[in-house]
Amino acid sequence: MIELIYAHLNNPASQIVLCVVFITGIVRGFSGFGTGMLVGPVTAALFTPKIALALIAIIDSVPAIALAWSARHKTQWREVLPLVLGYLVLMPLGIYVLKTAEPIAMRWFICISIMLAVTLLWGGFKYRGPRSKSVSVSVGATSGFMGAAAGLPGPPALLYWMAGDNKAAQVRANMIFYLFLTDIIILIGYYFGQIFTAEAIALGILAMLPYFIGLHIGAKFFIGASEVLYKRVAFSLILAASILALPLLDNVLR
Repeated sequence: MIELIYAHLNNPASQIVLCVVFITGIVRGFSGFGTGMLVGPVTAALFTPKIALALIAIIDSVPAIALAWSARHKTQWREVLPLVLGYLVLMPLGIYVLKTAEPIAMRWFICISIMLAVTLLWGGFKYRGPRSKSVSVSVGATSGFMGAAAGLPGPPALLYWMAGDNKAAQVRANMIFYLFLTDIIILIGYYFGQIFTAEAIALGILAMLPYFIGLHIGAKFFIGASEVLYKRVAFSLILAASILALPLLDNVLR
Protein backbone atom coordinates (compact mmCIF):
# COMPACT_ATOMS: atom_id res chain seq x y z
CA MET A 1 0.00 0.00 0.00
CA ILE A 2 2.85 2.39 0.85
CA GLU A 3 4.37 1.74 -2.58
CA LEU A 4 1.06 2.57 -4.26
CA ILE A 5 0.70 5.80 -2.26
CA TYR A 6 4.24 6.80 -3.25
CA ALA A 7 3.47 5.98 -6.88
CA HIS A 8 0.41 8.24 -6.77
CA LEU A 9 2.52 11.08 -5.32
CA ASN A 10 4.77 10.88 -8.37
CA ASN A 11 1.98 10.41 -10.90
CA PRO A 12 0.93 13.64 -12.71
CA ALA A 13 -2.63 12.31 -13.11
CA SER A 14 -2.88 11.68 -9.36
CA GLN A 15 -1.50 15.14 -8.65
CA ILE A 16 -4.25 16.68 -10.76
CA VAL A 17 -6.85 14.62 -8.91
CA LEU A 18 -5.47 15.76 -5.54
CA CYS A 19 -5.75 19.41 -6.62
CA VAL A 20 -9.35 18.82 -7.73
CA VAL A 21 -10.08 17.07 -4.42
CA PHE A 22 -8.83 20.10 -2.47
CA ILE A 23 -10.99 22.51 -4.49
CA THR A 24 -13.92 20.13 -4.17
CA GLY A 25 -13.48 20.08 -0.39
CA ILE A 26 -13.95 23.85 -0.33
CA VAL A 27 -17.06 23.51 -2.49
CA ARG A 28 -18.46 20.71 -0.31
CA GLY A 29 -17.81 22.63 2.89
CA PHE A 30 -19.63 25.66 1.51
CA SER A 31 -22.56 24.07 -0.26
CA GLY A 32 -22.96 20.73 1.51
CA PHE A 33 -22.58 18.74 -1.72
CA GLY A 34 -20.54 18.48 -4.89
CA THR A 35 -17.93 15.77 -4.29
CA GLY A 36 -19.21 13.25 -6.81
CA MET A 37 -20.14 15.90 -9.35
CA LEU A 38 -16.66 17.45 -9.41
CA VAL A 39 -14.22 14.67 -8.49
CA GLY A 40 -16.05 11.99 -10.50
CA PRO A 41 -15.66 13.28 -14.09
CA VAL A 42 -12.00 14.24 -13.74
CA THR A 43 -10.94 11.04 -11.97
CA ALA A 44 -12.94 8.84 -14.35
CA ALA A 45 -11.25 10.48 -17.33
CA LEU A 46 -7.74 10.21 -15.86
CA PHE A 47 -8.18 6.72 -14.38
CA THR A 48 -11.39 4.66 -14.62
CA PRO A 49 -15.03 5.16 -13.52
CA LYS A 50 -14.66 2.47 -10.87
CA ILE A 51 -11.60 4.13 -9.34
CA ALA A 52 -13.42 7.47 -9.44
CA LEU A 53 -16.46 6.15 -7.57
CA ALA A 54 -14.34 4.29 -5.03
CA LEU A 55 -12.32 7.47 -4.41
CA ILE A 56 -15.48 9.51 -3.86
CA ALA A 57 -16.84 6.98 -1.36
CA ILE A 58 -13.57 6.94 0.59
CA ILE A 59 -12.90 10.68 0.87
CA ASP A 60 -16.53 11.57 1.57
CA SER A 61 -16.81 9.26 4.59
CA VAL A 62 -14.38 9.85 7.47
CA PRO A 63 -13.38 13.47 6.58
CA ALA A 64 -17.06 14.46 6.41
CA ILE A 65 -17.81 13.43 10.01
CA ALA A 66 -16.91 16.87 11.40
CA LEU A 67 -19.01 18.60 8.75
CA ALA A 68 -22.00 16.36 9.51
CA TRP A 69 -21.64 16.95 13.25
CA SER A 70 -21.75 20.72 12.79
CA ALA A 71 -24.96 20.48 10.71
CA ARG A 72 -26.87 18.07 12.96
CA HIS A 73 -29.06 20.70 14.67
CA LYS A 74 -30.34 22.19 11.41
CA THR A 75 -31.01 18.85 9.69
CA GLN A 76 -34.69 18.16 8.96
CA TRP A 77 -34.80 14.46 9.75
CA ARG A 78 -38.38 13.99 8.51
CA GLU A 79 -37.17 15.02 5.06
CA VAL A 80 -33.80 13.29 5.11
CA LEU A 81 -34.64 9.79 6.40
CA PRO A 82 -37.27 8.89 3.73
CA LEU A 83 -34.71 9.75 1.04
CA VAL A 84 -32.11 7.56 2.74
CA LEU A 85 -34.66 4.72 2.80
CA GLY A 86 -35.32 5.21 -0.91
CA TYR A 87 -31.58 5.26 -1.56
CA LEU A 88 -31.33 1.75 -0.15
CA VAL A 89 -33.99 0.49 -2.55
CA LEU A 90 -32.23 1.17 -5.87
CA MET A 91 -28.59 1.30 -4.79
CA PRO A 92 -28.08 -2.43 -5.59
CA LEU A 93 -29.41 -1.85 -9.11
CA GLY A 94 -26.97 1.05 -9.52
CA ILE A 95 -24.05 -1.16 -8.49
CA TYR A 96 -25.19 -3.82 -10.95
CA VAL A 97 -25.34 -1.23 -13.74
CA LEU A 98 -21.88 0.06 -12.77
CA LYS A 99 -20.45 -3.43 -13.15
CA THR A 100 -22.32 -4.56 -16.26
CA ALA A 101 -23.85 -1.74 -18.32
CA GLU A 102 -22.33 0.30 -21.13
CA PRO A 103 -21.04 3.36 -19.21
CA ILE A 104 -21.09 5.91 -22.04
CA ALA A 105 -24.84 5.61 -22.65
CA MET A 106 -25.54 5.91 -18.93
CA ARG A 107 -23.40 9.03 -18.67
CA TRP A 108 -25.26 10.67 -21.55
CA PHE A 109 -28.60 9.93 -19.93
CA ILE A 110 -27.58 11.28 -16.52
CA CYS A 111 -25.88 14.42 -17.86
CA ILE A 112 -28.83 15.40 -20.04
CA SER A 113 -31.27 14.77 -17.18
CA ILE A 114 -29.29 17.00 -14.83
CA MET A 115 -29.02 19.79 -17.41
CA LEU A 116 -32.77 19.81 -17.96
CA ALA A 117 -33.48 19.87 -14.23
CA VAL A 118 -31.07 22.74 -13.57
CA THR A 119 -32.49 24.74 -16.46
CA LEU A 120 -35.99 24.42 -15.00
CA LEU A 121 -34.94 25.42 -11.50
CA TRP A 122 -32.74 28.30 -12.56
CA GLY A 123 -35.69 29.56 -14.53
CA GLY A 124 -37.73 29.79 -11.32
CA PHE A 125 -39.54 26.43 -11.36
CA LYS A 126 -41.13 25.49 -8.03
CA TYR A 127 -42.40 22.03 -7.20
CA ARG A 128 -45.91 22.49 -5.76
CA GLY A 129 -46.91 18.85 -5.81
CA PRO A 130 -47.17 16.52 -2.82
CA ARG A 131 -44.17 16.01 -0.56
CA SER A 132 -45.37 12.80 0.99
CA LYS A 133 -43.12 10.06 2.25
CA SER A 134 -43.71 8.04 -0.92
CA VAL A 135 -42.53 10.96 -3.09
CA SER A 136 -39.46 11.43 -0.88
CA VAL A 137 -38.67 7.72 -1.03
CA SER A 138 -38.94 7.86 -4.85
CA VAL A 139 -36.49 10.76 -4.99
CA GLY A 140 -34.15 8.85 -2.71
CA ALA A 141 -34.41 5.76 -4.90
CA THR A 142 -33.42 7.82 -7.94
CA SER A 143 -30.46 9.16 -5.96
CA GLY A 144 -29.49 5.64 -4.94
CA PHE A 145 -29.40 4.47 -8.54
CA MET A 146 -27.49 7.53 -9.81
CA GLY A 147 -25.16 7.50 -6.83
CA ALA A 148 -24.13 3.88 -7.15
CA ALA A 149 -23.98 3.83 -10.96
CA ALA A 150 -22.42 7.22 -11.63
CA GLY A 151 -21.28 8.79 -8.34
CA LEU A 152 -24.06 11.41 -8.49
CA PRO A 153 -26.32 10.87 -5.47
CA GLY A 154 -26.75 14.58 -4.80
CA PRO A 155 -28.63 16.14 -7.76
CA PRO A 156 -32.05 14.46 -7.30
CA ALA A 157 -32.17 15.26 -3.57
CA LEU A 158 -30.77 18.75 -4.01
CA LEU A 159 -33.15 19.67 -6.82
CA TYR A 160 -36.09 18.26 -4.86
CA TRP A 161 -35.32 20.38 -1.80
CA MET A 162 -34.33 23.52 -3.69
CA ALA A 163 -37.52 23.39 -5.76
CA GLY A 164 -39.45 24.01 -2.56
CA ASP A 165 -39.32 26.80 -0.01
CA ASN A 166 -36.41 25.56 2.09
CA LYS A 167 -33.82 28.08 3.20
CA ALA A 168 -30.19 27.69 2.15
CA ALA A 169 -29.08 26.66 5.66
CA GLN A 170 -31.73 23.92 5.76
CA VAL A 171 -30.86 22.62 2.30
CA ARG A 172 -27.16 22.60 3.16
CA ALA A 173 -27.71 20.76 6.47
CA ASN A 174 -30.04 18.22 4.84
CA MET A 175 -27.56 17.57 2.03
CA ILE A 176 -24.63 17.19 4.41
CA PHE A 177 -26.32 14.54 6.55
CA TYR A 178 -28.06 12.86 3.62
CA LEU A 179 -24.75 12.43 1.79
CA PHE A 180 -22.98 11.37 4.97
CA LEU A 181 -25.48 8.58 5.64
CA THR A 182 -25.62 7.45 2.01
CA ASP A 183 -21.80 7.44 1.85
CA ILE A 184 -21.76 4.90 4.66
CA ILE A 185 -24.30 2.81 2.76
CA ILE A 186 -22.38 2.99 -0.52
CA LEU A 187 -19.11 2.06 1.21
CA ILE A 188 -20.74 -1.18 2.32
CA GLY A 189 -22.34 -1.70 -1.08
CA TYR A 190 -19.10 -1.13 -2.99
CA TYR A 191 -17.25 -3.45 -0.62
CA PHE A 192 -19.60 -6.36 -1.27
CA GLY A 193 -19.80 -5.40 -4.94
CA GLN A 194 -15.98 -5.66 -5.13
CA ILE A 195 -15.57 -2.12 -6.49
CA PHE A 196 -12.62 -1.18 -4.26
CA THR A 197 -9.10 -1.88 -5.49
CA ALA A 198 -5.72 -1.32 -3.86
CA GLU A 199 -5.00 1.51 -6.30
CA ALA A 200 -8.26 3.28 -5.45
CA ILE A 201 -7.76 2.84 -1.69
CA ALA A 202 -4.22 4.25 -1.87
CA LEU A 203 -5.45 7.28 -3.80
CA GLY A 204 -8.32 7.72 -1.33
CA ILE A 205 -5.99 7.66 1.69
CA LEU A 206 -3.72 10.20 0.03
CA ALA A 207 -6.66 12.48 -0.83
CA MET A 208 -8.20 12.59 2.66
CA LEU A 209 -5.95 15.36 4.00
CA PRO A 210 -6.43 17.92 1.20
CA TYR A 211 -10.15 17.14 1.20
CA PHE A 212 -10.43 17.68 4.97
CA ILE A 213 -8.57 21.01 4.73
CA GLY A 214 -10.85 22.09 1.91
CA LEU A 215 -13.96 21.17 3.93
CA HIS A 216 -12.82 23.40 6.78
CA ILE A 217 -12.16 26.36 4.46
CA GLY A 218 -15.50 25.96 2.68
CA ALA A 219 -17.46 25.79 5.93
CA LYS A 220 -15.94 29.13 6.95
CA PHE A 221 -16.99 30.68 3.63
CA PHE A 222 -20.62 29.62 4.14
CA ILE A 223 -21.01 31.75 7.26
CA GLY A 224 -22.85 34.91 6.23
CA ALA A 225 -23.52 33.78 2.65
CA SER A 226 -26.82 35.01 1.20
CA GLU A 227 -29.66 32.85 -0.16
CA VAL A 228 -29.05 34.19 -3.68
CA LEU A 229 -25.33 33.42 -3.58
CA TYR A 230 -25.94 29.91 -2.29
CA LYS A 231 -28.42 29.09 -5.06
CA ARG A 232 -26.18 30.53 -7.75
CA VAL A 233 -23.25 28.48 -6.53
CA ALA A 234 -25.39 25.33 -6.23
CA PHE A 235 -26.92 25.58 -9.71
CA SER A 236 -23.62 26.57 -11.31
CA LEU A 237 -21.89 23.55 -9.78
CA ILE A 238 -24.54 21.11 -10.94
CA LEU A 239 -24.51 22.52 -14.45
CA ALA A 240 -20.71 22.57 -14.64
CA ALA A 241 -20.51 19.00 -13.36
CA SER A 242 -23.03 17.74 -15.90
CA ILE A 243 -21.00 19.36 -18.68
CA LEU A 244 -17.70 17.98 -17.38
CA ALA A 245 -19.21 14.51 -17.19
CA LEU A 246 -20.12 14.49 -20.90
CA PRO A 247 -18.25 11.74 -22.77
CA LEU A 248 -17.35 14.32 -25.43
CA LEU A 249 -14.89 15.91 -23.00
CA ASP A 250 -13.02 12.75 -22.02
CA ASN A 251 -10.14 13.49 -24.40
CA VAL A 252 -9.86 17.05 -23.09
CA LEU A 253 -9.68 15.88 -19.47
CA ARG A 254 -7.09 13.31 -20.41
